[in-house]
Amino acid sequence: MQLDDQLNLEIAGYRIALDSSGSLGNICFVSHAHSDHMRAIRNKERRILASKPTFALAGVDEIDAREIALDGVKIDMLPSGHMLGARQLRVEWDSQSFTYTGDLKLSESLTAERAQVRETDYLLLEGTFGNPRYKFPDRAEIYERIASFVSKNYNDGHIVLLGGYALGKAQELIAIVNRFCGIKPIVSEKIHKACEVYSRFGVRLETACVGSEEAEELMRSNFVAIMPFHQVNFELAVKLSKAYRRSVYTAVATGWALTTRFPVDEAFPLSDHADFEELLEYVELARPKRIYCCHGNEELLSHELSKRGYDAQPAAKSEIQLHLEVR
Repeated sequence: MQLDDQLNLEIAGYRIALDSSGSLGNICFVSHAHSDHMRAIRNKERRILASKPTFALAGVDEIDAREIALDGVKIDMLPSGHMLGARQLRVEWDSQSFTYTGDLKLSESLTAERAQVRETDYLLLEGTFGNPRYKFPDRAEIYERIASFVSKNYNDGHIVLLGGYALGKAQELIAIVNRFCGIKPIVSEKIHKACEVYSRFGVRLETACVGSEEAEELMRSNFVAIMPFHQVNFELAVKLSKAYRRSVYTAVATGWALTTRFPVDEAFPLSDHADFEELLEYVELARPKRIYCCHGNEELLSHELSKRGYDAQPAAKSEIQLHLEVR
């Protein structure tokens, strides 16, 4: 096995591109349906490894989502916890194992199962929040805070706007508002279509699509809307307040709320990534012989893992090739 600096895994004569659309891999593994990871999924010249929910969320159900068989290589796609359909890639060959986590979250959420951890010889680990300063509150606590913000302002007759990434985070916010507030939020067509896919795969979400008769009726009074993250701010709140003659309260949900200020009333540190301690927990459970860090904080996370006795290094150093020993 060999892993190059472009995150292509060469194994038994095959080349698997790991969340990379620009590489020369004849097989592409797509870990989940966020746009920065799934550009390769519409390339019909390549064989695609992805979960059925990922294909559905990408809007390409006609592509055959069955498992790809490689001679002599065992392939497993394990839940990564990041969002509906998000998967890790685990391969076994010649009595060795390699795992690529993709975007990872250990805690279970209302809309995604937690990551599954198996022991592995070699680990390619994402490090979006791979810095010791990132420690998220308990997920149940954040749910309670969001539900309290929504319920209080809605019950007081105000409009509430929640912002989150349109795919993944928005659906989790909808689940919170549905379950803990008993409210059906208004959403964009894009978010609504994603919710329909979630429902097909067993995650039932209640929404009113903007422009529909139901949404128009809800907007005759105060309402809750869940919108793309970048659209929710004080400027929009002022415009809506003038148009509807009601107070408008705004909030966003993102892991970056720990360190970044946003132009909203509240910013909740709700992330679909593992924080630093969860990354350490994953490594402890996986017991890898060697770790390669990718997707952010590569140098720092490698350093922190090395301090704790692990053989860790950044995966994307252009001057190195990562050779995995063949036994």
